[in-house]
Amino acid sequence: MPYPNEHSAVLQDSKKYEPDSFRRTQGGKIYGKIVVPKTIDILWAKLKGKSKPKDHIFPVSLRFPTKSWTAQKAKAWLKKNNVSYRKFEPAKAKEKQAMADNKAPRKACIFNEDSEVSFADVGGAGNSFKILGYSGKIIKNHWYWGALALDLKGLKFYKSRLAVLESHSKFDRIGFTTKQEIKKDVRFEGEFLDNVNAQQMKKDIQAGFPMEASLFCPPSIIERVMDGASTKVNGHVMKGPGVVFREAVIKEVSMCVFGLDTNTKSSANADVEKQEIEFSLMENSIMSEENPIESVQQFAALYPDLHSEVFAAGKTEGVAEGITEGKKTERALFAELKESCGDDHELLAQCFSEGKTAAEAMKLHADKLGQENTKLAEKVTELQKEKPAVEAAQVEFSDAATPPGGGGSNESADADEETMKKAFAALSADERAEYGDVEAYIAFQQADANGQVRGRVKMASST
Repeated sequence: MPYPNEHSAVLQDSKKYEPDSFRRTQGGKIYGKIVVPKTIDILWAKLKGKSKPKDHIFPVSLRFPTKSWTAQKAKAWLKKNNVSYRKFEPAKAKEKQAMADNKAPRKACIFNEDSEVSFADVGGAGNSFKILGYSGKIIKNHWYWGALALDLKGLKFYKSRLAVLESHSKFDRIGFTTKQEIKKDVRFEGEFLDNVNAQQMKKDIQAGFPMEASLFCPPSIIERVMDGASTKVNGHVMKGPGVVFREAVIKEVSMCVFGLDTNTKSSANADVEKQEIEFSLMENSIMSEENPIESVQQFAALYPDLHSEVFAAGKTEGVAEGITEGKKTERALFAELKESCGDDHELLAQCFSEGKTAAEAMKLHADKLGQENTKLAEKVTELQKEKPAVEAAQVEFSDAATPPGGGGSNESADADEETMKKAFAALSADERAEYGDVEAYIAFQQADANGQVRGRVKMASST
């Protein structure tokens, strides 16, 4: 069956294996040669009728948490490592819907920290034990909650003396606690019972077998940390998505060979498989300095209204700034062209309107001067033929006396220039510096009045 939050590659038929023997590890080696990374969980079990401590344990399936693996990447890993499987089941979020209704499966309240949880016997030949039940750290890749943490400030014990079971089976009683405390972590001390199963586990521990511990801890208040948000718990920062049990009760502690796989049904716990627990839900969407927004898309998804407002304001400001910068650029270009064109205001206006560079304007100016010199030389030659007595200097003087516009009154033009000179003097020092001098300013204004100044404005980009 598909599971929430993880993809499953079924290696063997689970019906051939003892239901109570299923255990899970983060990574390891299967078939004696294939190395499985810690981001993949291995589900192990023993064959039916061969579930004694010394009997061999087999890999039954591989679980790929959706936080680290997509279905496509999981299949690619299986193919690359030549892992054969009976079927592949992509994850589904069916049970997550219950969380939205402030409910969760009872089995989702069972958890351990795998290698981070230790179990040790006390006193050598004595009958006691110690258990480190929870370190206070963030538990990664819980099959139902994903990232999970228990707020130590909100934890309580169900009773002053708790039952200690084997793999959370009420039929397999191992012992009871004699001391239990919640400080920087959760610790227990207790005594073994005299039954055969309990005494055999005691002997295994005394021989050095690495047992693990698992807690049954249903919550009453849960804080859900959304993707992109974060929260602090027990001195650690949890980055979403994840869940914090802000208030919870520890009802029972178990000893396990591996961290119990609560996705696997157990005949011993069949009566509680369908039970649910209820809780109050707190939503968390607050960003922290440790977990900043990393993209515009992420910001827009979390804060759509604020994103629209900021985008509109930025666009307006960008347009205004672009116009200002564009005008500065135009005036700077005009000053460069003016230097290249000299006193030829007509050529200056032409080059500016056509978007010529200073180098291009300088070449056009030189070409124009060359053409004018050629025409002037031709005219002097012609005049010398008609009136040999007239000297070249007189011809040149006579020709220059006629303005290019064909003569006429200059009183109106003089008045306009005088007005523009006053306007130039009224500009700020920075604006006058951009034009260079009053002649350049007058030429620019004349070109603008003739419609020769193009609207080349560098607009600020907005995304």
